[in-house]
Amino acid sequence: MSWQEVDKGWGDQAKVWATVMEPRWWPEFDALLRATDVAEDMDYLDIACGSGLMVNMASRRGARVHGLDASDRLLALAKRRTPAGDIRHGDMNALPWSDESFDVATSCRGIWGPNQEAVHEAARVLKPGGCLGLSFFASGREGSQVGKAFRAIRRLSEHEIEWSQQLGEIGFEGRAEEMCEAAGLIPGKRQSVQFDLEGADIEHEVRAWMSAGPAWMAIQERGAEEVERSIREELSELEEPGVGMRTAVLIEYVVATKPA
Repeated sequence: MSWQEVDKGWGDQAKVWATVMEPRWWPEFDALLRATDVAEDMDYLDIACGSGLMVNMASRRGARVHGLDASDRLLALAKRRTPAGDIRHGDMNALPWSDESFDVATSCRGIWGPNQEAVHEAARVLKPGGCLGLSFFASGREGSQVGKAFRAIRRLSEHEIEWSQQLGEIGFEGRAEEMCEAAGLIPGKRQSVQFDLEGADIEHEVRAWMSAGPAWMAIQERGAEEVERSIREELSELEEPGVGMRTAVLIEYVVATKPA
């Protein structure tokens, strides 16, 4: 799928993603903003910003914020959240900003294994001494249950089986660091953040995951009813009586610096 086609999947349930799914990932966004020291009067860019919660969080820290995504429908929500931000539609492999524009750039699970060119572009637009923060799903680590949702989708979609293997490579030991080094950046020590995705009940959880891009592809192949059933069966055991849904997530991240 080309970047121009991303909106087909990620934009299909944009409002649900922005209100039901995205807010639950705030601990990841907070951890990466803290690790990159985003603060007042900084020029900040979020790559693959989606519906813009992280851009908004950076704005509240006083940064001059910019965002880029390939989904027009997600961007409409991002612009509504942070009207003062410079939020653009485009390709992360060809960022529409000049060299050395930003103090900090981030991408939360937006840059994946096949996206080396996007890391080069991020390095290009960083000022000397600036940093890039990349977060991704921890590969092969214990303590995370989020893979259950992806299994529910992958078992229905041949496309997602093949594509997810390529995407997930960034989480392999040393891979994100190699990608940063190839772009001329100096990666720091890999860090992690663990938290729970909270939901009222299994129906809330199904609705949240049905709004994700990978689910859209499975829906095209097998239909919404079958995808819903698969997600419900896979995640139902995570519902706790009197508490609701709690899905443990382990995210790793790397902060890499551009030599001064």
